[in-house]
Order: sequence, then structure tokens, then C-alpha cells
Amino acid sequence: MTVVYRRLLADRPFVIGVGAVALSAVALGMIPLSLILSPGESLATGAVAAGAFGLANAVGVPVQGAVMARVSARWVVSIGAGVSSSFMLLVAASPGSTAQSVLLAGAGVSFPALAAALRASIPRSFSEPAERSGAYALLSVAFQAGLATGPVVAGLLVASAPRQLDFVVVAAVIGAAGALLAVSMGTTTPTPPAGSSLPLAGAAPFARIVSIGGLVSVATGSLTVIVPAVVEAAGRGELAGPVLACLALGEAVGALLFGARPVPSSRRAQLLTALALTAGGYATLVIAADRIVLLAALVFVVGGLSSPVAIVLSGALDVVVPPPFIASAYGVVVVAAVGGSAVGTSVAGLIVGSGGGVAAAAAVAALAISIAGVLSVRHVERRTTSR
Repeated sequence: MTVVYRRLLADRPFVIGVGAVALSAVALGMIPLSLILSPGESLATGAVAAGAFGLANAVGVPVQGAVMARVSARWVVSIGAGVSSSFMLLVAASPGSTAQSVLLAGAGVSFPALAAALRASIPRSFSEPAERSGAYALLSVAFQAGLATGPVVAGLLVASAPRQLDFVVVAAVIGAAGALLAVSMGTTTPTPPAGSSLPLAGAAPFARIVSIGGLVSVATGSLTVIVPAVVEAAGRGELAGPVLACLALGEAVGALLFGARPVPSSRRAQLLTALALTAGGYATLVIAADRIVLLAALVFVVGGLSSPVAIVLSGALDVVVPPPFIASAYGVVVVAAVGGSAVGTSVAGLIVGSGGGVAAAAAVAALAISIAGVLSVRHVERRTTSR
């Protein structure tokens, strides 16, 4: 375990790239909570605004991934970071504006696809299966660590600083993340893929990978509403950020443990087990009521149980998708995750806002995970001999 991680951490460009992904995740973690807790805005309004950003990001990531197959990722992420930062500054300059959703959509669609860029480089940088698995785990940890930090920073800023400062900080973080990844990557133009689309043999398993990832993220996104609703009912709204951070912290711990040692079972068995446990974890959220400590513990457990899902699905991509399509394919997976999270946030916001309560939102989250489990009964990868 330590030997693999030590080799990975000795690769300076990879480490810088991991840091850039973590920073971009900080921004992604800040945006929803900043909007939901924004003074003068209702929970439902903030959730819909967060959904607008997430859905726009879901459009932009695969487009950037496709461009990376033909243009150096260094230029793609640099331009995206500059444009997205500019839109976030405009959001900060126009609080309460009717154009806010349009500006957030602009920031979302141009948000730099740093995770996709780094993910595409891993098979080229590391040839051994153990190193690749460890790299996927570290990428997941970096992303989850950033998501853990984002809500905490957003919660502190909402409680102690003017509303506009939240989005100025987000703009600065996006710019810094894009610059870091650009520095870590070379300027070599990639070899364009021979075809223009994914081979038919891999289309069905790839669709299952995308669907499973999206459904899991629907459940994750619902927590952005469930957690603030519970802590506000307990009169401790300022704890929403730290409790949400428990999810990402649990995911980071789970990813490190899962990636540290090969599990002697098939990907399908690993996926089914993780999804079954995760569904049970979300179902238990209905007992949290207004008990914040219990809620934080349950959120941490849910994060730890769900973390193997992303690693297993990422590893399956190497089998299903030819190397030239990895960036765009991973971009679609990220789209499903971000878009699913946005849908989960919006649906949970509408359920809680209309009086359905936290229990109903948690039940919908558990249902989404259960559907993902049904999809995972089929193989998520085509056989190697069909390549």
C-alpha cells in the first residue's frame, strides 16, 4: 500500500494536478451552499440556482473533454478557468439580479474540466494496474477533500462576510486551480482519435457506467438540502457546512482504504456490495430528525460506503473506452455526477420546501441508489477479448 502511494506522490506533475483538482472541488463545494444559505433567498430558490450551475456544468465538461482529444488540455483548462472566473465575478457584482441564473449557467458551462484532464493522463503516466488503481483513489480523495473544504469555507463566509465575497473567493479558486493544472501539463497536442464516436461494442456498458454514477450523485445532491434542513430545524444553521463536510471526509477515507489494497472479487460484486450498503446508509437518514451529531455520523458513513463506486466505475472505463476517448468519456461521467447532484439538490429542495420533509427526501435518495444497484446487476464492462 505505502509503496504504491509513495511512487505516485513522487511524480511531481501528478501531485500538482491532484492539487489543482482539489482546488476546483473546493469551488464546486462552495457554490451550492453559498446559494442555498444566501441571505434573503429561500431554500427552494437557492436550490434551483445551484441546479442551474450544475446542469450547465454537465453540458460543458464533456464538450471540453472532446476538445482535449484534439487540443492540448493545458489550453482548454486555462481558457475555461478564465471564462468561468469572469462569470463568477459578474455574479458577485450583481446580487439578486434576474440575470443571476444566466451568469451561473455561463460559469458552469465554462468551469474547467480539471478532473477529466487529469483522469485521461493517468493511463499514460502509470502502466501498472496497482499504480492506476492508487492514482484513481488519490484523484477521488483530492476531489472529495476539496468538496469537504468547500462547504466549510462557504458556511464561514455566509456567516461572517458580505454575500458578494463568497463568489469573489470562488472566482479566485477557479483561476488558481486552472493555472496549477496548466503548469503541470505539457503542451503536446494529442493524437486525434481515428473515429468520431465511441465504438458500438462499448456503448451499452458505458451507458450503464454513466447511469449508475448519475443516480448515486442524485442521492449525494439531496444531502445539500437535507443537511441544512435538519440543522436549521435544530436551530444550528451555522453547522450545515461542517456536517456536509463529513460526507466528503467519509468518501476520502473510504477511497484511500479501498485503493490501498486490491479486493479479491469482480468489479460487479464490488459495485453491488457498495451500492447495497450505500442505499441502506441513506435510508437510515430518516432517523436523524434534529440530532446533529447523529446526522454527521450517518453522513460520514454514507460517504465511506459510497466511495468505492466512483473508483470501480473509473477503472471500468479503461476496459470499455479506447484511450483517445478517455477524456471525453470521463467528462460524460463527471457530467452525470454533477448533473445528477444538481437534480438531487433541486428535487430535494422542492420536496422539503413543499412540506414533504427530510424523511421523504432521504427516501428518494435511497431509491436512486437502489435503481443504480439494479443497473449494476449487468456487467459494467465488456470483455477484454472483444476489444
